[in-house]
Amino acid sequence: MFLLKPFSVLGALLPIAIQAKSNCPLLGPDFPAPKNLSSSQSFQAAIKTITQLVSQAQTGNTSYGPFDVVNTSYSLEFFSIHESAPLFTSHYGAPSLAKAKYGVKTVDSNSVYRIGSVTKLMTVYTALMQCGFNHFNEPINKYIPELQQAAQKLNATSNPLDHPSWEYITLGELASQQSGIGRDYAAFGELGSPLRPLANPAALGLPSLNSSEVALCAGGSFCTREQFFKGFTQRHPVYAPATGAVYSNAAFQLLAYAVENITAKAFSELVEDSLFKPLDLTGSSWTVPKDNSTGVVIDATVWNLDFGDEIPAGGMYSTLSNLTAISRSILASSLLTPAQTRKWMKPLSFTSGPDYAVGAPWEIRRIDTAANNRIIDIYTKTGNLPGYDTLLVLVPSLDIGFNVLTAGVNTPTNVIMLSNLLSDTLIPAAEAAAREEATTTYAGTYASSNTSLNSSITLAIDDSKPGIGVTSWISNGTNMLTPSSFVSGSSVRLYPTGLSRTVEGSTDVEVGFRAVFENLASDGVGGTFTTSCQSWGQVDAVYWGTVGSDEFVVRVGSDSKAKGVSPRALRVELVRNT
Repeated sequence: MFLLKPFSVLGALLPIAIQAKSNCPLLGPDFPAPKNLSSSQSFQAAIKTITQLVSQAQTGNTSYGPFDVVNTSYSLEFFSIHESAPLFTSHYGAPSLAKAKYGVKTVDSNSVYRIGSVTKLMTVYTALMQCGFNHFNEPINKYIPELQQAAQKLNATSNPLDHPSWEYITLGELASQQSGIGRDYAAFGELGSPLRPLANPAALGLPSLNSSEVALCAGGSFCTREQFFKGFTQRHPVYAPATGAVYSNAAFQLLAYAVENITAKAFSELVEDSLFKPLDLTGSSWTVPKDNSTGVVIDATVWNLDFGDEIPAGGMYSTLSNLTAISRSILASSLLTPAQTRKWMKPLSFTSGPDYAVGAPWEIRRIDTAANNRIIDIYTKTGNLPGYDTLLVLVPSLDIGFNVLTAGVNTPTNVIMLSNLLSDTLIPAAEAAAREEATTTYAGTYASSNTSLNSSITLAIDDSKPGIGVTSWISNGTNMLTPSSFVSGSSVRLYPTGLSRTVEGSTDVEVGFRAVFENLASDGVGGTFTTSCQSWGQVDAVYWGTVGSDEFVVRVGSDSKAKGVSPRALRVELVRNT
């Protein structure tokens, strides 16, 4: 018999002990997402708090500063994909709205707002539903003849300062703001365009332009396709492709053109067939709505501004109820496969902000929960037009999200304030509810049903630590947690993998977990290359008979109570006895 000395049994499970004085969880949720937030005491207490905070905001005050209640109208909603009814909804109509010449006088979940650049998310969503990721690594000039001609005519190799390398810019880089191309042409960014009117350029110190320098369609209308390519191919690049995230509106116009080429259908038709019809989004429109009676019309000129071919970058109209339906569909993978959703909801580029990354076209915030050393990734998309600001927020690890739509004069500040109030109050409460549910479901002692086999395990939840703790573990009379010089201060904690299956012939569900084994007695070596939090590199590192020593399966009954725990390498199920 092969003996391991001076190591403990637990030491045998570890190729290298993770050394840290605080737990290093795996990236992702501590526990399975909460299923019953509406019945959670912690979450309902938070609902009372957010109700008070929002009511306070409607008086003009928030903890983030004054809130403009004179000019700002809003609609907001917080939801979980595991409950059909929204968890919190609030609307506010500014006094100025009651005097509006057009549209609604009060707002509700079916009031129509312009959502600005949240449209970009819908553009990528539609592209994925139509094409998957099949074309994301292909160059854009393959699908746009005008760019193929530009690549041949304008030599980016010899003059990279003036000409983008179209042959190296992929569809995926356009979707994830890594194309390096200019932000806009004419309509959005050009001074003197419909969104940036300019009466007197000289007063701003700007030189006069000769006729060849004037944007082709900056005088009050958006570009035709011919005008756009004639002008935009003359714009200078910002970066070389794939250098990093640089915001571009034009990228999404190009992405839509490419998808039209691939599918041989108009992009507006694709949005209708892929998104609007399946989700019954009767309040949403890709173009200016024919009827403005349900619209939150702050400025008729902005409301009626038709973006033409630039709609994929920011032209969509929608309602709170429709944005919630879209958000739910993303988190629940109802229109994409779960594998596609997981691939989509990933960071693709860092920014200079340490807690901010960019996806396709996700704007990803990271919350560091100092209490238990865990990171929560929040996937968002912002939208801004004169008079309208929108924020869509999804938290995949908790299966929750919220949307905030605002209309008025000071909306950029106000949408941030409202979103901060929701995030600060309800996300921690959802975390607490997940912990409560995990305690009810998993905490307890489990033992072998064979009385001649001395095997048991105890699972417990500690409010100050991540995941599910293993506080006792006996296998066939052997204490699996026996301390030694190698694993002094040892810790074993379980984290959900997101993998599960229904037990054949039963309503029971088997839920997958992986354990992280840690030595909490030492910080290890510090510095840039510290090994103090390297749990991701130790997963599935040691196995017995091809089964990972860190692999656990918990069988949960229809009453949401765990019935048994299987440390799978030990080939035994331990049955709940407390």
